[in-house]
Amino acid sequence: MIRNGIFASVVLCASLAATPLSATAASDGWQRVGSGIRGGVSGMALVEGAPAGEGLADAVLVRDNKGDRDSRLATVRLRPGQEPVVEELPWLGTLPADLEALDAVPGRPGHYVAVASRGDAYHVVVADGRATAVDEPAALPGRRDGDNYESFALHRDRSGRTFAVWATRGSGEEKAVVRAASVRIGANGPEFGMVAARQEFAVPFPDEDEVRHISDLKVLDDGTVLVSAASDPNVDDGPFASAVYDAGRLSVNQAHDAVLRLKPVRALVPLSRFSRQDNRKIEAVAVLPGGLGLWGTDDENSGGSVMFARVGR
Repeated sequence: MIRNGIFASVVLCASLAATPLSATAASDGWQRVGSGIRGGVSGMALVEGAPAGEGLADAVLVRDNKGDRDSRLATVRLRPGQEPVVEELPWLGTLPADLEALDAVPGRPGHYVAVASRGDAYHVVVADGRATAVDEPAALPGRRDGDNYESFALHRDRSGRTFAVWATRGSGEEKAVVRAASVRIGANGPEFGMVAARQEFAVPFPDEDEVRHISDLKVLDDGTVLVSAASDPNVDDGPFASAVYDAGRLSVNQAHDAVLRLKPVRALVPLSRFSRQDNRKIEAVAVLPGGLGLWGTDDENSGGSVMFARVGR
């Protein structure tokens, strides 16, 4: 329920209408879904039950904005041969700053968990053209002052239990730290179990500037952990570099606890790779049926874009 039955705050966007963005179909496959410094894609989840395939998806995006009147969440409709249709949604409830990750709650269409950089997890319901934060945010287990989070995923095991996987982003020589725990998305927001798995992780590329070893992650149906990594010179025009990896697996043991088996640096080979010349900073990944992925970027002054890519058979 909403705390005290009242909406604590509402984000008012400049335009709430569904808007096709012009000049989006680039020859390299990227499609623009946000303009300028406030239009980046910092997290992304597919809409459960919506059609999905080559060039076809409905998704929900979070933006890492901090201003009271800045957009926090948007929907995007992608169709082959058409420009993306983007709708910025008003946010109702406790207003977050710096949302960095998003995933859909399995089996509950319209329900999502969004995570801010300091490790606050928000249960969000997207319906009737708005995003509503349910109750107060929950802290990710093991969160410490100074941690910086950019990734979060939900995975429902064959037993029907739901597990959360998230990571600090890491920086240069400091590896990302990946954790996993059971989670229940109830009426009062996310309720996390104890951390059952913890593993450090680093990538071989990017290898220049400030390397963020995990800028997002998702877990496939078979337990494969898909990870994006990015480098940022901390200049809003870039140049940026990024890559997406099959990082290993999440499994569940006989005690019904999560188990992480992530690959060492030497075993990692990019599924997608974008150099500083490409100037793309991937901060969001989603997985479609048929071995397809959807990458989202926060390219700072250049806004946000998405691209379909093949990640498996």
